[in-house]
Amino acid sequence: MADLTKQPSGRIMQLAHVILENISKIDTYLKENGLPDLSLHPNAPPMVKLPQEAELNLQQALTAMDELNVLLLGPLGWLKLQVGHAYNLVSLHAMYHYDITDRFAVGQEKSLQDIAVACGVNEDSMSRILQHAVANHLLAQPRPGYVSHNACSALLSQSPALKDWVGSVCEDLWPAASRVIPALNKWPDLPALPTHTAFNLAENTTEPFFHALAGDKPRTRRFASAMGLMQNMPGFEASAALDAYNWAALGSATVVDVGGSQGVFACALKRKYPDLRVIVQDLPEVVAAAKSHFEAGDAIGVSLQSHNFFQPQPLRDVDVYFFRLILHDWPDEYCSRILQALTPALKPGARIILNDFTVPTAGSLPLFQERQIR
Repeated sequence: MADLTKQPSGRIMQLAHVILENISKIDTYLKENGLPDLSLHPNAPPMVKLPQEAELNLQQALTAMDELNVLLLGPLGWLKLQVGHAYNLVSLHAMYHYDITDRFAVGQEKSLQDIAVACGVNEDSMSRILQHAVANHLLAQPRPGYVSHNACSALLSQSPALKDWVGSVCEDLWPAASRVIPALNKWPDLPALPTHTAFNLAENTTEPFFHALAGDKPRTRRFASAMGLMQNMPGFEASAALDAYNWAALGSATVVDVGGSQGVFACALKRKYPDLRVIVQDLPEVVAAAKSHFEAGDAIGVSLQSHNFFQPQPLRDVDVYFFRLILHDWPDEYCSRILQALTPALKPGARIILNDFTVPTAGSLPLFQERQIR
């Protein structure tokens, strides 16, 4: 092992030193706490929860790895990598579209030929796609001509909501990515409108994103499921919002979760503070999809109400109107309209609480983190 007490010269050696130093600390933590080595074994956990100090080690290692990757590839290699990213979703999309992860069990091998036949796709094309998935660490390849589950594919097979998220990204959002610049060229002026977007060009529609989805029940259900999953992702889980505000001080107040989708946060809020009266509002088709969760007993004491948040708020004797991960989806002018729609209903002392993304000041985060946010 390298001597971590010696500071190397040269940028790439400094970065390698940072990586080794921080990964060594994480490895020590895992060993001292009897945790398994990190791997892509099918039974590996989706992620390892680290204490604050070890999490800081992880972020420092990832930051150094990101910069080292750029330096080692060089400008040409890095540009080639960016171009290649345009195709990375192809195999993941195929895994979703053809239900690849459900065609064989964890621990089972499946031939590329059998998968192609089951999917109704010629063997040559399916083999190319699945080899791409293997190269992207989405599947394992125990021997030539066969694939099996790794941690990523096993997770997809075991989580319908995660599969819905992949499907929504690949089929609702990804097609619009290539239309961003054409949309800017077609509609260069402000204010930005929700009908002047890359999605409108990709879908050949004049309807805003959410209205277009509303006319397609399977897409509506899939998107709502994906958003429910997002609210359980690290940093987005309900506990993050529960800890960020003194909900206990509200006593038996009424809280309306405006645009609350399937009620993930609302249910968590009600479980922790049962004296609160909690209501979820969303579009009729979203509410209809959410009812299955509520009927299953996941939301005892939480009410559902159909409401378009651009229309005047119908509930008036309310203490808190809560917007979680809503406003980032809309141009500023439309955010103003959403909030203005509350005005007729606001009683003295009523609160509006926002819990949403904020884009960090440029350079305030490591570039690999800023890249994900932007």
